[in-house]
This record gives sequence, structure tokens and C-alpha cells, in this order.
Amino acid sequence: MKKLNVVILAAGKGERMVSKRPKVMHEIMGRPMIRYVVERARELSPAKIVVVVGHGREEVEEYLKAYPVACVLQREQKGTAHALLSAGRFIDKGDVLVLYGDVPMIEKETLKDFLSFYEKAKSVTFMTTDVPDPGGYGRVIMSGDEIIEIKEDADATRKEREIKRINTGICIIPARSFPLLRSISADNKKGEYYLTDICKVGRQKGQIIKGYNHGNSQEVLGINSRMELLEANRIMRWRIVQQHMRRGVTFLDKNVYIESGVKVGIDTTIFPNCYLLGDTVIGSGVVIGPNVVVKDSVVHDNVTVEGFAVVEGSEIKKNAKVGPFSRTGRAAGDGGGRKKR
Repeated sequence: MKKLNVVILAAGKGERMVSKRPKVMHEIMGRPMIRYVVERARELSPAKIVVVVGHGREEVEEYLKAYPVACVLQREQKGTAHALLSAGRFIDKGDVLVLYGDVPMIEKETLKDFLSFYEKAKSVTFMTTDVPDPGGYGRVIMSGDEIIEIKEDADATRKEREIKRINTGICIIPARSFPLLRSISADNKKGEYYLTDICKVGRQKGQIIKGYNHGNSQEVLGINSRMELLEANRIMRWRIVQQHMRRGVTFLDKNVYIESGVKVGIDTTIFPNCYLLGDTVIGSGVVIGPNVVVKDSVVHDNVTVEGFAVVEGSEIKKNAKVGPFSRTGRAAGDGGGRKKR
């Protein structure tokens, strides 16, 4: 497709998280939510990635220094359309894909399918999904795959609130339609500039608005509470285990915790109740016994780590054996970097 810009909205406070931290910095399997979204955006090879920050901007911006993104401040929380307009001067001419910093579960293939649908539609396109309890979400009123209107929950009628199809927020706006954002008003109960009102403004100008429905709502909805964060960790943990199994790793039980940055070689066997954390690299043919913790370490090929061992900040040489209940590296109180064994 022609030039694509990605804007990630990450300015919200997330009051239901009951936290002093920015919502997008809460971790899923060892990584802040925002990192997953940035990585998905980078996989699309866009011309530009812009992250709109607000609450806790210092922490978010500091973390994102390691990534090729531009950060822009939304000084006042005036709604999603206002947030997107805040990024306007950073966007190269081209279409704009809008993602959210609190939607870390979205997968590359989902976004590719969404963009393929858009390529045929050639108009403003929103991603929708169906949920059994749509309370709190914007309801999508449709005719076929055409969106007639998106009504925010606070402004919906009783009849409209019965609709199960909701707006995920994810959308793509053609370059020619981006100026429509400036015509959106804050004439609603919250007094905010809703991005969804681009549907109403666009239709008034004769544009067709499309809806792409995604079947797995858990993948495309934001994380707004500690309960949803727990569920996201559960789903992501199993997703990571499956990825390792496809790459030739054997697990003797589902009950393991492997953070998303950990690398594991083929023909390695991992026993139950293990924790592999941080910047850990496990070689090939390794045996990780039960109840083992490995953190920020390199374990070379054909190593055996027996049960209840703790390996932290260490490098375990090829063919070595770490005995049961052993403690190496920082776990043993050395306070330093990796300790060879």
C-alpha cells in the first residue's frame, strides 16, 4: 500500500488500574504494554510511528527512547480525535493507522488482514468486534460492512445499547480524510472530541465508512483493570509457550513462566514451575529442572540445571551441570554482572 503512518494513542491515565503509573507501562510477561504495540507497528514497516503521550509522559518517553518513534504530548485530555490531531504535524503525508497503547494482545496477522480489507475499501475503516456485554463501549450501527454511525455508550439510546457489535478504536484514515477531524465537535455528554464522530462527518460529506469485524475480542480490546491485566498475562504466557514449542522446545507441563524476551534453543526440555526472566538466553539441548529460576543469564548448549536452582546474572558454560538448590550470580549476593560457571 502507499505510505502508511501509525499513531499510537497512549495519553490516558487509566483510572480503573488504581495506579500511579501510566497505564501503558504496566507489564505483561515482563514487558510494558506499549512495547508490544510499538513492535506490532514496526512489523508493518510504516513511514512514521508517532506515540501520543499525556499522563506519566516522562516514564513513557524515557522507555521509548530505545525505539524509532516520535512522541507528542496531548496537553489536555479532550478525547481521541483531539489526541490524533495532536500528532498531525508529525505525520508524513499518507494514510494513518490508529492503534492504542493499552491493546498489547493484537497480532501482526490481524493488522495485515485489517490493512488488506482497507486496501479494497479505500475509505475510513474501523475495526469492530462482538462482545456478550457491550456496556461502556461505543455501539456500531451497520448495514452490511458499512458503518452508519458509532454511538458512544453515554450517548446511546436504550435500544442502541442492546447492540453487541462494538468499536475497538482501531481504525485507518486515508490521507484525504484526515482533515475531517477538524470538523468534529464536542457536542456530547462528556464534552470530548470523539474520533468515532469522523463517521458522522464523513457521511455528511458523502464518504462511505467501512467496518472490519474481528472475531476474537480479547485480542483487540484495551486493558482497563487489574483483572484484565491478569487475564492478558495468562493469555500471553500460553502464547509464548506455544511459540517456543513450534521452535522445537519441549515442555513437561503448562505451568511455566517465560517472559517474552527470553530465547530458548531447540531440543531443550523445561520441567514444571520454572521461571525464565529478563534477558535470558538458553542454548540447545538444555535441561531445566523443576522449580528453577533463570534471570538475565546465558545458559550454553547441553547444560543441565537441576531442580530448585536459581541462576541470576550468570553465564553457564557448555556441558556444565548446576546442582539442585544452587544459587549463582546476583542471587548469591555478588551484586555484579554475569558470572561465568
